[in-house]
Amino acid sequence: MYYKEKNTELTDSYAENMLIDSAKQGDARAFELLAVKYKKLLEWYVKQLRIPVSETDDFIQEGLIGLLKAIRTYDGKSSSFVTYASVCIKSNIISAVRKFNRHYNTLVPYDDNLDDTVIDVSGSPESDFIDKESVRIIYNKVFSVLSQYELEVFEMYLSDMSYGDMSRKLGKDPKSIGNAVFRIRKKLKQTIKPNR
Repeated sequence: MYYKEKNTELTDSYAENMLIDSAKQGDARAFELLAVKYKKLLEWYVKQLRIPVSETDDFIQEGLIGLLKAIRTYDGKSSSFVTYASVCIKSNIISAVRKFNRHYNTLVPYDDNLDDTVIDVSGSPESDFIDKESVRIIYNKVFSVLSQYELEVFEMYLSDMSYGDMSRKLGKDPKSIGNAVFRIRKKLKQTIKPNR
């Protein structure tokens, strides 16, 4: 993927890696900066799908979960964060497309050649400020609506832990884990959905 980056705030890979490390430790501000930077990439992937407008928020949510997974699991060894985050976001969105297709017995096409695209993530200072504020509000809302158990499950889910591994670690039935993930997704959807 060719990623055109004009946003000078995070062009230094060392600074970005520091933000990633801080976000892994729970620093909301670091997460905000990363989420704002990669928001256009996430939205671009979702726009490539030919889905009903009413479903867009669900796929953006899946992309955001992919970004959170990327932040939580990035080790900095094999590839740049841009590449890693792109793969995680795309993977989560494609997984959601497959679930959507099975659930609605329909076909949402997606382009397997998304990696050959140039994406400009620069924005105006005003839109960046609004984006940062929106991300901060969403981040705080998400973590305030989840129970302690749901937070634990969500952290493990973001680390790509299987339901079986989660159930063993938490001493819970896999069905309980699945129910928690369902509740988390529902709460995320309600939290992320814009007021209309």
